[in-house]
Amino acid sequence: MVNDVDGDLCAWISTTVNNINAIQAVLRKEYSDWRLRQTPEVVEWSKRMVSESDLGWKRGEILTNEQVGDLWYFNTHPEYSPPPFISGGGYPLVSESAKAVLERFDLGETVFHSLTLMDSEEMRLSTTEPYFLLNVGNKRSMGNYEALGPEGGINTPLVSVAEGVVYLPNHHKEDQLVIAPEALNGPDIWLDPKVPKLLFLSDRLVTGLKSTGMDKGWGLVRCAVGML
Repeated sequence: MVNDVDGDLCAWISTTVNNINAIQAVLRKEYSDWRLRQTPEVVEWSKRMVSESDLGWKRGEILTNEQVGDLWYFNTHPEYSPPPFISGGGYPLVSESAKAVLERFDLGETVFHSLTLMDSEEMRLSTTEPYFLLNVGNKRSMGNYEALGPEGGINTPLVSVAEGVVYLPNHHKEDQLVIAPEALNGPDIWLDPKVPKLLFLSDRLVTGLKSTGMDKGWGLVRCAVGML
């Protein structure tokens, strides 16, 4: 039960990277046949870089260029225009147009890693504009962890795993979250390392995205602010 909710305050959650059906067929070069042409040492190094990047962005860590990689494959049809935000193989990717809108707001410790997206034959660029890995380094607690019980219970939008340290989000239940008021203090985009694969956005940032048509692809859901 929500004991104290401020109806004038809200936060937003981007649910796209939490939705396996929304993942675009973007493949890091390191996952392809590229590894067959490398020495065992390079292969092991590349596996480590991929593993570190996969975990790092969810924890709010700023990735290195080596961890991100220099070339990703995206075999789209030339006429296909991806939305401003896509889940590229499970990573949050934004277009150059979306990046320009985001940069109007307080992004705090956020880094945009430039990506080269090409077809797997490396014959052509596969998007009409550049895309960037959105590496959010702002870490804040969403609060209200005590309300997150076992899967299937009442008011349980998340699954508790790893002895209660990490909560894995359930898709379609993200809007059941109630964000603690203090979580709104700080930059306009943030994440909670205890709740991987969710990005939290301020209301003013979402208003800016919607006013410019850059909200497509984010899978935005509104959630209340208050205490349970």
